[in-house]
Amino acid sequence: MTRGRSCLAAFMASAISLFFAAPAHPSYNTEAGHKYAVASQRLADLKRSPQKKKYRSYWLDCIRTFELVEKTYPKSPDAGEACLDRAELYRELYKFSKYSRDLNSALRTYAGCQANYPRHQKAPEALFQVIDLSLAQKKDRAAALKTYERLARAYADSPWTAKARARLGLSGKAGKKETELRPMPTARIVSAPKAAKPSGPAGVVTSIRHRSGGAYTRIVIDQTGSVKFQASELKNPDRLVFDLIHARMDAALNLNTLPVNDGILKQVRASQHDPDTVRVVLDLASLKNYIAFPLHDPERLVIDVTGESNAGEAVDASRADAAGAGTDSLSSPPVKPEQPDPAASAARSTDMAQRSPARSGDETKLSLSRQLGLKVKTIAIDAGHGGHDPGAMSKNGLKEKTITLDIAKRLAVLVKERLGCDVVMTRDKDVFIPLEDRPAIAKTKGADLFVSIHVNANRKRKARGIETYIQSLRASDRDAMVTAARENAMSTKNMSELKSELDRIFADLAKDDKLEESLQLAHTVQASLVDTVKPVQGHVVNLGVKRAFFYVLINTEMPSILAEVGFISNAEEEKLLRTESYRQSIAEALYQGVRNYVSDRAPQMMGI
Repeated sequence: MTRGRSCLAAFMASAISLFFAAPAHPSYNTEAGHKYAVASQRLADLKRSPQKKKYRSYWLDCIRTFELVEKTYPKSPDAGEACLDRAELYRELYKFSKYSRDLNSALRTYAGCQANYPRHQKAPEALFQVIDLSLAQKKDRAAALKTYERLARAYADSPWTAKARARLGLSGKAGKKETELRPMPTARIVSAPKAAKPSGPAGVVTSIRHRSGGAYTRIVIDQTGSVKFQASELKNPDRLVFDLIHARMDAALNLNTLPVNDGILKQVRASQHDPDTVRVVLDLASLKNYIAFPLHDPERLVIDVTGESNAGEAVDASRADAAGAGTDSLSSPPVKPEQPDPAASAARSTDMAQRSPARSGDETKLSLSRQLGLKVKTIAIDAGHGGHDPGAMSKNGLKEKTITLDIAKRLAVLVKERLGCDVVMTRDKDVFIPLEDRPAIAKTKGADLFVSIHVNANRKRKARGIETYIQSLRASDRDAMVTAARENAMSTKNMSELKSELDRIFADLAKDDKLEESLQLAHTVQASLVDTVKPVQGHVVNLGVKRAFFYVLINTEMPSILAEVGFISNAEEEKLLRTESYRQSIAEALYQGVRNYVSDRAPQMMGI
């Protein structure tokens, strides 16, 4: 009897300990496993389809799916597997694309997998893959040896350590003595004048690309890690010089000159100026002003150069795209290309340099939409999100990207047919367009207005209503900051960090009348949306015109707004957004708001 009671007590104790040891979310691992299975199925579909392998978007979609598993369930057993699958995808993608950025992404991801999941059974293999790629593709034995030291220290007895030793042609057993045979030199840190000494690994410049159109050219410098920079202007010959501090050139970049020849820039040159500085030189043909600012996730430096009014007008933007370094499609499908490497960098400290010379009397005139004798000719319509970025999603699976694209297409038809304006759509199908490329598309096509369409979401399911935003570093309220953070795919903390970097940009932009015009455009569109929706809904929550910082509105140089046309998280508004008639009503309201704004600016010239 006593024995029976003891067994019973032991059983109960074990059951209780298991109960309290159970995770707080019992479905967590199951959910992670399900998501990983979905990602694996996409990978299998990609491997089976020779046609899909030709298109970069399929690769990036698959990579993003594994990345979401890792980020959503970082402590699950599937997180490490998802990381390694992502690294392997980048490696396979490189075999097709031969883009150095894909190779670099594979190297970073493999190394990151070992760093984040050091106890994973495949962690030693991940470091071996770095060694193999460094030798086979990078031809960088020094980097391979450095990785081997890391492998030997962490996994001295692993078969992969022995395999790496053989791959490197080293003799003897792994251990401290062997890793000390070739000590790596300590990197020399060169500080910028009057700048804090950088710390951490040097950033790596992986690519430089450009987009041109009219009197405007945008240069984007892609980099890993956070890189401080300094800008200066030199004469005879005229050129802009950007020194990226604590940075180095990707060995595979091998860029001497990037031809531009658009009437604003002649070419872009890049070189390793000294062991700790990458110098990027823009040879100028024409210069009115320029501005430079950093963007995060992924890290890049954006340089916008504006030439004199007649500079570059004969250059076609699509030709400039084809000539630049940003071509992302393996087989050039007829869609806007996706940008690679979604991996985010850890650091966030970046200095900003900008220049905006004093304005002449002629430059203080009102913008195109307010000058008598001229009219708005081109309107840019931006359908939020797209491709692997679904935006907000309802609990029933309705995606923001689907709603915004449908409304954008309907608005484009109305603008063309009723207003007689040309339309520039940042996307006209389900593809991903980076946030910084959207205003660039509008500017290179000579757009006079920029309207970005989005759908809101909130954890509070009862939240509903319509609001319209203009660009500002200071959010109107907490909800406005949260909305901007979601649309920018960044945290509110990072939003605060970005504010300090961009204060100088907005100090200059505040002198322009574009912000005031954007405010007027926002009020007319918001009023039109509310008036149109009210009869359909019976009642509507007018959240008003608000201010917040949005990547998609940065440096547009034209009246620009972002309209949140409803809450996809609200059951009633989601039901309405599913109907074609309601989406047509939203498009009609947006059109009417734009029409009212334009007609108020120059009614005698519009003929409407």
